[in-house]
Amino acid sequence: MQSLPPYIIISVCAIAATVFAVLEIKRRNKTLLAWRLVAVVVAVAALACIALPLKYDSERALNTEKKTVLLTAGFNADSVAADSNTLVYTLDGAIKKAYPKATLLRGLDELTEAKANTLHIYGDGLKTYELSQLDSMPVAFHPSGKPSGVTSATWAAQLKAGEALQVQGVYNNTSTQKVKLVLKGLATGLDSVTVGPKSETRFSLSTKPAATGLLVYQLYADTALKGDIPVQEKPVKPLRVLMLSASPGFETKFLKNWLGSNGYAVAMRTAISKNKYNTEFINLPQTNISSLSASMLNKFDVVIGDLSALTSLNQTETSVLKKQVDDGGLGIIVRADSTDKKSWLQNGFLVDSPSGKEAAPSFISIDNQKSRSGKLLTGNAQLIHQNSTQQLASAGNRTLAAAAQTGMGKVVFTTLNNTYSWMLGGDKEDYAAFWSVLIGKAARKADDAPLKISFASLPVVGEPINLNIERGDANALSINNEAVAPEQSLSVPFAWVADGQTNTHGWQTLQNGESFANWYAYPANQWQSIQSSEKINATKVYANSHPNTSIVTNSIQRNVRIDVPKIYFYVLLLAACTFLWIEAKRLI
Repeated sequence: MQSLPPYIIISVCAIAATVFAVLEIKRRNKTLLAWRLVAVVVAVAALACIALPLKYDSERALNTEKKTVLLTAGFNADSVAADSNTLVYTLDGAIKKAYPKATLLRGLDELTEAKANTLHIYGDGLKTYELSQLDSMPVAFHPSGKPSGVTSATWAAQLKAGEALQVQGVYNNTSTQKVKLVLKGLATGLDSVTVGPKSETRFSLSTKPAATGLLVYQLYADTALKGDIPVQEKPVKPLRVLMLSASPGFETKFLKNWLGSNGYAVAMRTAISKNKYNTEFINLPQTNISSLSASMLNKFDVVIGDLSALTSLNQTETSVLKKQVDDGGLGIIVRADSTDKKSWLQNGFLVDSPSGKEAAPSFISIDNQKSRSGKLLTGNAQLIHQNSTQQLASAGNRTLAAAAQTGMGKVVFTTLNNTYSWMLGGDKEDYAAFWSVLIGKAARKADDAPLKISFASLPVVGEPINLNIERGDANALSINNEAVAPEQSLSVPFAWVADGQTNTHGWQTLQNGESFANWYAYPANQWQSIQSSEKINATKVYANSHPNTSIVTNSIQRNVRIDVPKIYFYVLLLAACTFLWIEAKRLI
């Protein structure tokens, strides 16, 4: 009927309405006649409306810009509106398989060529080098939730022999089960910690490397490898130690012998009377140490002395010693004793010696690692904690050794004067650990690394890698024997930035003239949660600096003809016919 001209449809329906109305009037039973006539008119009118092409005019905003969407790892499919006005893209083949409506791109340059006004990025986002390819395109970022797993991890990339490897980080456990984090080396578990379900927990794992060189440990979550932990363990260069003692004693004797047997170069000066000294030399040629001078002190890395010996120095020696610490980086280890003289060496160290019964032998915590061998009589003297000091040894809540920065050097202060008791009891490990920590903290820092490398983000195989390099000269740089062109910092003369890439994971080599440095490239499937966190942060920074500045979207208001929905007329026709049928049945 809709193909017929409207006037024919209207005429036919008018005739039908008239005939049906006359038939209703001629019926003998006049009950509900008015309602039957209304039902007839409604039924015929609804039929006419169904047949007629009824339309109405309206204004609609026609958007001239299609929404451009880029899907990245971690996106939520329910958050993406897939309509005719949305163009969906991805760079990931796995996402293309999971979301077939997305168009797979070969590169981000295809998006910049499309010149979309705003790019909507869903998921974890893009890495820094990928964001730089967007050519300042405005971005609206719709990040995924916080990644599950190891979201951050830090450790010292370089250690000296004897130092402990400390791996610290944060694990986000979104599961309902406990997760066991295990630090492994050579397929052997070295330390572990358990993370509770539905929790974000800081963790700390440690071990002491048994070898030197380029080492690689691993972090596992239960049985799943999370990532490699590369460490460069460097042998310790023999330190030069000057020992000053006010009188002979067991503590001085045992320390001198231990230092000599462990390769330290030792010069020892012991007072026997006023201005008269006994001197000894181990692993070091004899020299005049009867008077402290700048040239003499410059030959040593650390001075170890009891407080009496150090406070008895004349004014000239005291001045020279202080200048070497402040300006030359010399370190001093001070052993507290009964002297009541005050010295600049005590600045920042407050000693408390409460009266009463002497403290019982205690286990000593050394550099946050509890002694496992033997207890030690510590006496009642202890250091009062100061914000400017770093605790090195303690017994319970009592600080027994601490370090403080003094100019370019460090002063270490300890109240222990009987550590030789460890050696007498056979606890050589505790003795070595204690003095290694104190000497390591105090000793003059020698910069024996002409090249220092750091990274803004995790260096991953197959991706551009940005190396921040500190070097002392402008010789040519090469990565794995391939030349690179570094860019020098405008503000820091020895800082350079170089871009590189490698297709092999593991240790890599950076060469600057005759100097070498090693760095590690990770497989792409390691530290996935850290990579996700880096992408989220980088994309947020980019989106904040490249927002969509258009306040009103480009749209056109246009008058359009809209079809009236037929469903309403079908309902009216059905209702009118149902009423007439029921009425007819009732009258029979």
